Amino acid sequence: MADHPWREVALSDSEYAQIQELLGRDPTPVELGMFGAMWSEHCGYKHSRPLLKQLPTDAPWVLQGPGENAGAVDLGNGLAAVFKVESHNHPSAVEPYEGAATGVGGIVRDIFTMGARPVAILNALRFGKLDDERNRYLFYNVVAGIGGYGNCLGIPTVGGEIAFDQSYDGNPIVNAMCVGLVKTDGIVRAKASGIGNVIVLIGAET
Repeated sequence: MADHPWREVALSDSEYAQIQELLGRDPTPVELGMFGAMWSEHCGYKHSRPLLKQLPTDAPWVLQGPGENAGAVDLGNGLAAVFKVESHNHPSAVEPYEGAATGVGGIVRDIFTMGARPVAILNALRFGKLDDERNRYLFYNVVAGIGGYGNCLGIPTVGGEIAFDQSYDGNPIVNAMCVGLVKTDGIVRAKASGIGNVIVLIGAET
């Protein structure tokens, strides 16, 4: 094992010290991998969270701010718009069609778990220059993955924006957004209370 194994899972020296303090000992390799995953940007937003906290989230028309599966704003007449944006950068760099498609799948899931009906998908994309073969491959397949997943569900991709720069060579930025509609009194939140609730697990065994 390397002299600083925590760096192999993208943890800083100070984060490793914090883990030691929390556990009261050195973490096992499995525990270290779990901390690396859960404290990653993808799962924990450790780099972007401080920046996102600077944005305003309170207003009379904000029905749901940060802390839920998606945000919600009051449209009037008893309706709310529910929306979620998510990045799927590295998965799309590794396997562009599936990486982009599963990014869309995740945000669509977050919309309907709020009780809303998904109605539109948007995106913001960054790629390297298209005179490079790999960049062209990423570009065509990311765009196809976003549209393909939405089309399978009958949710159109209605807009987006794109830019090309050599700084994104081989490493695209893939941001996808889903918007849904729900009655304001029908918003579902990821919180349950009470004794005796039934828990249902759906999906393949993992």
